[in-house]
Amino acid sequence: MAIRKVEFGSLKDLFSEHIDVNDPRLKERAEKRNQAMEAMYNRQAIKNKIRLYQDKSLWEGAPLEFSVKDWQPDRRKHKGRAKELGNKAYKLAHEMVNNSFNVVMSGSAGVGKTSLALMMAKILQEHNKTVMFVSTDELMRLCSDQYDYPDAKAKLKDRIQYMDKADVLILDDLGAEAGSVEQVMSKNFRGVRRDMQTLIYNVASHRFEGTKEDQENATKEGAKLSHPVRSTIITTNNIQQELERIYNSRTISRLITMKPEHRLAFNDMEDMRKESDL
Repeated sequence: MAIRKVEFGSLKDLFSEHIDVNDPRLKERAEKRNQAMEAMYNRQAIKNKIRLYQDKSLWEGAPLEFSVKDWQPDRRKHKGRAKELGNKAYKLAHEMVNNSFNVVMSGSAGVGKTSLALMMAKILQEHNKTVMFVSTDELMRLCSDQYDYPDAKAKLKDRIQYMDKADVLILDDLGAEAGSVEQVMSKNFRGVRRDMQTLIYNVASHRFEGTKEDQENATKEGAKLSHPVRSTIITTNNIQQELERIYNSRTISRLITMKPEHRLAFNDMEDMRKESDL
């Protein structure tokens, strides 16, 4: 089929039916429109990326959400302490938008650690940060299943890649996968299973020191990576001594910050699970 040649004059005539081709601001208007379209596409791309990391999360049950308004200190026995914890988590989330650092939330089960971690996640996503939530119990279950089910092995490999690169990774209930405190502190305890130890160490290392790609890019640019390269939020029922018995000090030093301003201790906070879904 022959292709008809279109002359410039005929194109001009065609467009002139819809726009004023003699408008001196035509070029400026076209550039502004292109910029607006590009900005719209970029916003959508960011939203898609945030949604992708959310979808890659590993939940122990149904996905959970928690916002600032859901944290209600007045329902707590220790209202002042609950308000202080909520304010600190809120402040840290906003600081994390422009800075990479680790946060640890420690305390007994049901006191609200996961709730505030999810609150931080929502704030960060609203500021265009990718956040991935990983239940360590669910992660270890997937680690076990990989030996029996090929699809589980592929899923685990896929999730690890996203765990390495999420702007913010929430490792929920770290240490619970090892059993009770009595088991962890017993004389014969040798740490959580070896494959899980290796997995958590590699993720912790990649997030703290950077992936191979991060390091190569930094070398090319003559830049120095800050540590940690990406932020990690830990919730745990265990104290640091117990976590080091579970995963060893090399791993824990890359995950658990020693800075008081980045630690939230839920001491003496009551179990709220009877009144909340989190």
